[in-house]
Order: sequence, then structure tokens, then C-alpha cells
Amino acid sequence: MFKKLLTFLILFTGFQVNAVVIGNLTYDGTYISGDGRTYLGLDTIASWDYARTFNATQDSGDYEDFRIANTADADYFIGSLFGADADNCSTVDGTWSNESCGVISLWTDGLFGDSYNTRNDQFFFIADEGTDDVGLTGIGSNDGNVTRNESWSNVRRSNWHADGGKRYRLPVGWLLVRDTVAAVPEPSILALMALGIFGIGFARRRSQS
Repeated sequence: MFKKLLTFLILFTGFQVNAVVIGNLTYDGTYISGDGRTYLGLDTIASWDYARTFNATQDSGDYEDFRIANTADADYFIGSLFGADADNCSTVDGTWSNESCGVISLWTDGLFGDSYNTRNDQFFFIADEGTDDVGLTGIGSNDGNVTRNESWSNVRRSNWHADGGKRYRLPVGWLLVRDTVAAVPEPSILALMALGIFGIGFARRRSQS
């Protein structure tokens, strides 16, 4: 009886056994979520150039409810990766050179979607220093070292890492993000959960009597 009720509650609440959790972020194989935001997995559009990515975020696009991340979004993502641990990059400070944000001890290659190569996972974001400036964040697979360059290069060079680009074998995608609002369970859902918990307690009492 207890096992049946537990299985029901897991299925009912949508709990995902195989989800990956790092810091305050959870990856379900498609989306990375946490801290009130949802990001697209790092490998989903890793081979897309800027124009294709931008068009996908417009009306009727595949990801019309997302936006291309800017520097503040990238820093927020990094801060959420570290969770309660301190990092050096979650505040926008205008640093133009490559900066080490800290180390994520449990990180392995492809944990939030495989991109770039077997040594790093990387993603682009729009840097705030100029309209054509592109920032780059990388996470080392061997040491978990997170780096962020607020002004890595420009859009033209970022397209080298897309399909048809000179570095297409090292795909790097743009970080897409959307703000999410936590869903409040309806009274009927709360009632069903309460009944499930009551049933577990009742089953235990019967087994002990």
C-alpha cells in the first residue's frame, strides 16, 4: 500500500528521478530551471548562428517566450550555478578580460547539455559594452572552473561556431532565458496530496495493529 501511494505521489507531482541538480539549478534533459528563471539546455541550439537564434525568439518562433541572454542574465545564471557558495562573477563589473568565477566541484562535461568539446561547456551572451559585443562563459569539465569574458568578440566570430562556420566542430550556442513564475497548486491538488499523506499514515497504523 505504501509503495503504491509513494509511486502515485511521484507521478502526480511530476518528480524527475534523473534530473541533474547543481547549485540552485535543475536540468531535466531539455530545460535548466531555478531561481525564477528557465534556460534552454546548452546543447539544444549549440550549432545555430546568431540570426537563426534571434529569429527563433521572435513571434511564432520555436522559442518565442525566451530571449537571448545579456551580461546580467549570464551573471545570474553563474550565481545560480554556485547556489549558496560565493563566486566572483555574479555581479556585473565591466571586466573586459577573461575572469575566473570559481570552481564547481561536481561538474562534468555535458552536465547541462554538451557543447564546444570534451574539455569545456560554453555559451554566448550579448555583452553590454556594445551592440555587436559577444560575451562568453565556459565551464571546465576536468576542474569545474567557471570563466566569463564580458567582451569575448563579435557576432561574426560567434558564427564561426555554428553550422557552416569554420569552427563548426566546436559548437557553441547562445544562452536563452525566460522568466518563470512558480505555479501555485490548486486547492483540489492540495486536497489530493493531503489525502495521499493521510492514506500513508493510515496504512502504517493498520500494519502495526
